[in-house]
Amino acid sequence: MESKFDIKRRGYDKAQVDEYILNLTRNYERSLAAQRDRIESMKAEIAAKEKLLQEYISRKESITNSITQAVEKAKQIEYTAKVRYALEGERLAMFSSKWVRYCESMTNAVDKNLLQNAKNYVESAKKQIEEGLSADLNLGAYLGEAAEIYETEKSRLAAIKKRD
Repeated sequence: MESKFDIKRRGYDKAQVDEYILNLTRNYERSLAAQRDRIESMKAEIAAKEKLLQEYISRKESITNSITQAVEKAKQIEYTAKVRYALEGERLAMFSSKWVRYCESMTNAVDKNLLQNAKNYVESAKKQIEEGLSADLNLGAYLGEAAEIYETEKSRLAAIKKRD
């Protein structure tokens, strides 16, 4: 702000100089007040940003702790599963060897002649039952008729399949 003062006796006009200085002071005070307001608003903004930053930092720690705990729990679960797997494998191997030994002891304990006699008896009983059923029910004729129906149906279905 530039100003020209009237010259009076003994220098510049005192009233004009005082008014000029008063205007400069007002302008300076307005500018200073605006800058103070801006500084205060910036301080408030910085405080809000710092609070938000602290919230993010605390979340970071919480998330890091959660992930660390999850990884540790996963390792525990994996270790437990491996131990259970190994124990179950050992248990099954012991069971298998016991079962094999038992079967071997039972096959040695059974008399071979007794076993053959039992097989012969079962075969003989089977033949007697089949003969009795075929005599009473004429099972042979029925089975032959069933086989013929089966073959006819099989041919019919094959023909249908070829057409499709």
